[in-house]
Amino acid sequence: MTRHHSTLAVSFSILLLIGGLACAGSGGSAGRGWSNQRPQLYPNTHYREVGPERANLDVENCMYQADRGAPQDSVAKDAAVNTLGGAAAGAALGAIGGAIAGNAGTGAAVGAALGGTAGAGKTVIDSSKPQETYKGYVEACLRDRGYDVIGWR
Repeated sequence: MTRHHSTLAVSFSILLLIGGLACAGSGGSAGRGWSNQRPQLYPNTHYREVGPERANLDVENCMYQADRGAPQDSVAKDAAVNTLGGAAAGAALGAIGGAIAGNAGTGAAVGAALGGTAGAGKTVIDSSKPQETYKGYVEACLRDRGYDVIGWR
């Protein structure tokens, strides 16, 4: 196999691997690509009155409501935007590097594959964070019940 073909094969393999991870990482609870993050409550007067067990039930209920009522951002749309943006930037940089080395076309192809891979990877990382609309919904629900959310983890 020539050096040109082995570089393209490695780039394509990396792209397939990241694409598979993006698909696997986008699952979860009702559109959430993250499932272990929960709001952390400040132990204010209401929290101390109801206790941690009741507070946990209220958190679960608010998260359940948010799963059904909060507008969900499109993971597929984000993946497409991130992947295409990365591919375009990678193609441009690859073409420059390829032109210096004597083969702009190969450089652009490799750069597009690697840039697209980086864009898809960004989607995987972003999907591990709570979506802002979802967080806002849960926090408003808990605030209506007398709790103070101090963060998520």
